[in-house]
Amino acid sequence: MIRPHSFSDIFYPRDCETLKRELQNLFDTVYSSLETRRFLGMIEGFVQKKRILSFIVPHGAYKYSGVVSAFAYALIKTLDCNNFIILSSDHKGTSPGISITDDDYWSTPLGEVKVNNSMRSDLLRKSAKDYISLDSLTLELDYTIETQLPFIQFLQIENLSILPVIQKRQDIETSIRLGRLLSSIIPSGERVILISTSNLTHYLDYNECYKIDNQILSTTISMNLNSFYQTVGNYAHIICGYGCIASTIEFSRMIGNSDAIVLKHLTSGDVDGNKSSVVGYASLVMV
Repeated sequence: MIRPHSFSDIFYPRDCETLKRELQNLFDTVYSSLETRRFLGMIEGFVQKKRILSFIVPHGAYKYSGVVSAFAYALIKTLDCNNFIILSSDHKGTSPGISITDDDYWSTPLGEVKVNNSMRSDLLRKSAKDYISLDSLTLELDYTIETQLPFIQFLQIENLSILPVIQKRQDIETSIRLGRLLSSIIPSGERVILISTSNLTHYLDYNECYKIDNQILSTTISMNLNSFYQTVGNYAHIICGYGCIASTIEFSRMIGNSDAIVLKHLTSGDVDGNKSSVVGYASLVMV
């Protein structure tokens, strides 16, 4: 079965050539600054030493959050990796808890991407009965993982495979359990990247959004889950994927990556000038 691209022309262009041009423009924006090139070059030395890595990226429309995501994918471009786990929260509320795709391929205007059946089977085998569901409906209704695929495809990775995962339950116990499960299915000797996607503060004014976002980012880079949940507790209703961020922290800790670096942070107000009601976007790497 092939999951169709259902959200092109909403979050990113449907036309293949238009999409390629937009992605190229996003990467060109990242590389246009000498300061940014030096910054990413410094981090590149750290990430290339790691076999397993995790990134956090946003999932807004490319117009708003695309350049933030491009900071992460610019680093991923430097790595020899073709296995990706992509984790997001449940935006439609249809998942029974943790859902993974039952499809064999996912499509975008740039082509089809194969689902990693080996990691999927391993995840189902290692999880408790009914903890993780094969649930194509939830993953078909949700747009957030689909929006990551054109970025990955644009990197022209050979033998690319993905494992899409939706996390509905956002509590600390679920996040710890899921992070550990995901770390346990990494194929021996292979490079794997976990991409976890979440936007930050939603629909507050510009200054308040930055204030709260900075608190969230500060506690995220501490890599301390108790501290993270204490901070997020006040803002859980305005951050869509905090549990996914927590799962990524635990995943990273389990594989021995104990540091996090903010790559880029901005808001929709920085893009369109409307600062009365904004959404925060950030990209991070954990090394």
